[in-house]
Amino acid sequence: MIEISGKFYPTIGDLLKVVEKERIDRDYVDSKSGIFLITSSTIKTSSNGNKYSEALAVDSSSKSRVKIWDVVKSGSLVFAHYEYNPTYRSFSLNPVKIVDAESVPDITEKLIPHFEGIEALKKCLKYLVKSVKNEYLRKLLVLIFDENTDFYRRFVESTAASRNHHVGRGGLLFHTISVTKNALNLLANYPSLDRDLIVTGCLIHDIGKVETYTFGPEYDYTNDGKLENHIVIGIKMLTRFIDKIPDFPKDLEMILTHVMASHHGTLEYGSPVVPKLPEAMLIHFADEMDARLNAAIDALKNVNEKNWSERVEILRTDLFKFKEEEN
Repeated sequence: MIEISGKFYPTIGDLLKVVEKERIDRDYVDSKSGIFLITSSTIKTSSNGNKYSEALAVDSSSKSRVKIWDVVKSGSLVFAHYEYNPTYRSFSLNPVKIVDAESVPDITEKLIPHFEGIEALKKCLKYLVKSVKNEYLRKLLVLIFDENTDFYRRFVESTAASRNHHVGRGGLLFHTISVTKNALNLLANYPSLDRDLIVTGCLIHDIGKVETYTFGPEYDYTNDGKLENHIVIGIKMLTRFIDKIPDFPKDLEMILTHVMASHHGTLEYGSPVVPKLPEAMLIHFADEMDARLNAAIDALKNVNEKNWSERVEILRTDLFKFKEEEN
């Protein structure tokens, strides 16, 4: 629930907490209308010619697709009555008031998706940078993640995606540290691989996302993000950082560029080249693991009475939530 002027209103997370069989009445959470932050929206036309919006409603920890009986833009705050359709397993909103989310920052700040533990993640990032022994790789990481720079401040605030995984403030930092931890765990089974290259590759693989997505509340693509994508943007950023380091080895620059170019693993998923080093393969696997598992865990926050989630596009399937029966 969100408090405004001493009154409490449900958000999308509160609607989702109620089990499906009890979502039977309009405004079923304490008979109160709700407040919904809309982070993506597509305007459509019904068979009778009326326009409506298919949108994503979010709060600080939950999200769900909704149908809104009005024209609503991304980045809007919608005060609305709500209903749940058990046949289609979907929510519909009947707006009372629609405002630009940026015009009410005090309310939007409470609803905007974000990740917890950012300060601890910053400390972990600093430790990982210091742990790199290769002189040039460490210099590169110190330069990129300099806490006094605008890039660093944007990096720790950025989202990791617009919809598939780690969406929200701090999502990029959370994802980056998770990928690096995954990679180091895998490295324990393959000790012959280059730890410094793997740590560096994990930490820089998504730096282009700082310029790929907006900074909320809608976390949409920027023009650069749509035209170039984060891999191309990241490689250009890497080149600019390396140019600031005298005598940076050309072969090392080539390998780092390959790691960034190949981290999506296959051509059909956006990489211009497939991994051609075992270290690049491991970084791809660690990245893929974190993105997919985050999407799966996120989807299982909202399941039906049979414990099945909605279809998850990044996984191309729905998911089952296993609950062990109590004796």
